[in-house]
Amino acid sequence: MGGEAASDIYPDTGFSVKDTSPEVNRIMFEHIMAMSGEERLKMGFSMLAATKTLILAGMPAGLSEAERKRRLYESLYGEPLPADFPL
Repeated sequence: MGGEAASDIYPDTGFSVKDTSPEVNRIMFEHIMAMSGEERLKMGFSMLAATKTLILAGMPAGLSEAERKRRLYESLYGEPLPADFPL
């Protein structure tokens, strides 16, 4: 699914942010883990919605709905849309 980040950069936090210092990374991790499971889930859905918006905004105008969905899938998952996937 998408690009893979190295999993061992900050093993004590579970984060793999390459451009963030270990101290800031720890603060971010603690802040996120202090949220409820519902808040973290909503944050994840929000990030996915923002990602989808950005991907779709970068597509050429005039694509069919099926082509937009195919390209969105391939952008998000990094692999071709299965031939038997209903569009």
